[in-house]
Order: sequence, then structure tokens, then C-alpha cells
Amino acid sequence: MASKGSPSQSRTGSRGKGGSSASSAMSSGRGKRKGKFKETSFDSDDEKDQSLAYKVLSSVQTQQLMELDVDQLQSKMVEVMQLPNHTADLKEAAILDYYVAGFWWGKERGFTVQQLSGFFTALHRILENVKDKHLSMVDNLKEFKKMLVGVGQENPESPGGLEFFDLNQAKMVADYLHTSIFQHYKLYEFIFSHTQAEEIIGADLDVNVAKPADMPWPPPLEEGVPEDIFNEHIRTPPPTPPPEPEAEDGNETPDDTRSKEEIAAQKEREAFLMAELGSDQVKAILSSVAKEMIGGLSTEMASKLRERENSIINRINKIHKVADS
Repeated sequence: MASKGSPSQSRTGSRGKGGSSASSAMSSGRGKRKGKFKETSFDSDDEKDQSLAYKVLSSVQTQQLMELDVDQLQSKMVEVMQLPNHTADLKEAAILDYYVAGFWWGKERGFTVQQLSGFFTALHRILENVKDKHLSMVDNLKEFKKMLVGVGQENPESPGGLEFFDLNQAKMVADYLHTSIFQHYKLYEFIFSHTQAEEIIGADLDVNVAKPADMPWPPPLEEGVPEDIFNEHIRTPPPTPPPEPEAEDGNETPDDTRSKEEIAAQKEREAFLMAELGSDQVKAILSSVAKEMIGGLSTEMASKLRERENSIINRINKIHKVADS
């Protein structure tokens, strides 16, 4: 419903085109004022649509967030702005930091619920212009300038949505946005235009699992002892192997178990071989066996003698060098 009062009272009215009813109720002596009122008059629904308050955060949400400390505010902002991966995703972490810092700054400036909600909407739109619309800094500044239209005016013709701020508050908001996002605009553009590299870090862990105990539970750790002491003094010795069955005649050796015929046949073969060999052949066999046994030993002794000789020569050379110096 249009207001008939002063211009300051008309701000609580509507912003639609229902000014014709108001102009018919006014006197003809206010013709110029009638026309002006007709352009700036509005209804409550249009005002609510054009205002930036309660677009992102409702009145109840804003009031609840204002009552939290900074840690609780960050946890709640994760739920409100749906940023579940902020601990691993740098993009979501930057967005969360941007929102929490902006809301806390507005709270410290003593903004009302309406002002804080509208300021948060401005923060959100400016960030969305970088993230989704990929606007340049100049274009984004123009969008912010449109939001400030009507600040400090009693009856703005086309308010931008932040008209509930006064001039000093609007200046503080502009300074904060300059230092928070516009001053680092290239960095925000880089964050939203590049994909974060995923790094998979793996680690192999060797876990020693306790061996199953015979009892229902393992012995306490305080009773632990070094393995060598355990094996020597505590460990149960292995079972003794069963004795091998002995021969009928306990005094007989494995050689004695052979039949007498086999022993006699072997002795005959040995005697025949010895009878066939001459003295020269026996000497040749003994000489070859001796060479095989002593040859390796003589080579080893010669090698050690050479090493000893080289060591003595090196010492003599060192003594000569010291004497010459």
C-alpha cells in the first residue's frame, strides 16, 4: 500500500507501480511531487525482492551464526555452505575462509541482522562472479557498484540492495572487499580456473601380530625377555627322537653286518690289484696323490709369502721417505 506521508515515511511502502492510487489522493498543488512519488513508490514485496538481505542466509540463520564463536562459526558454515571436503580440497578451504572471515568481520562491526545478511549476500555474489561467471575484476567492481546504488539516499529510484547501510558503513564494506578479494583477485581466478593435483601417498607398515597363546590370553608384556635368554632357559626343549633299533649283536658295526663272503671277495680283489701293480706304478700313484694334496698348500703358502714380502717392502719405502725428508 502506497504511503501518503513524507518521503522518509514512503521508504516503508512499496516499490511497485502502484503510485497512481497515491497520486489521485494527493492535491493538485503537489503536481511535481506527485510525479516523483509515482516513480519511487514501491510495494513491500518488490522491496523484499530487490534487497540483498536474507538471500543466502535467512534471518534465523544469521541470528544463530552471530551467537557463535569463530570455531563454532566455521563448523556451522561448513554445513550451511555445503563444503564437506574443506580439509582436503584447497578450493573449498579458500571459500570457507573467505566466508568465515567476512561474516566475523561484519559481526565485529556491529552490523544488524539485516545488514549482516545483506553483506554476506554481497560476499557470495562477488565470489560467484569469479567462480562461475569468470568476470574480470573491472566487471566485478561494476557489479559491486550497482549493489551500492541508493546508499545514503532517502528515496532511491532503483536501489541496489544495500540501501540499509549508511555512507560510513558502505565505505567500510568497500574497503574490506578491496583488501579481502579484489586485492587478491588473480589468486582467486587461479584457484577457480585450475584443477588441484591429486597426490596419493602410500606407506607400507609392518605390523607384528602376537602369536596365538596356548592359554585363552597371551602373557603380559611386562614378563617379556630377550629371545636368546628365552631360547636358552625358558623355551621347552624339543622332544627327544626315538632311539634307532639296534642290531642283534650289539658289538657289530655296519661293516660287520656284511656277509663273510663279501668280505672275502673284497680282500681277494685288493690282493689281485696289488699283485698286478709294479713298484714303479705304486710310486707314480703315491706321487700323484702327494702332488694333489700338497699342490694347493704350496700355492697358498707362496701367495702368503708374496703378500708378506710386499708388506715389508712398503714399510722399508716409508722408512726411506721419512729419512730423506
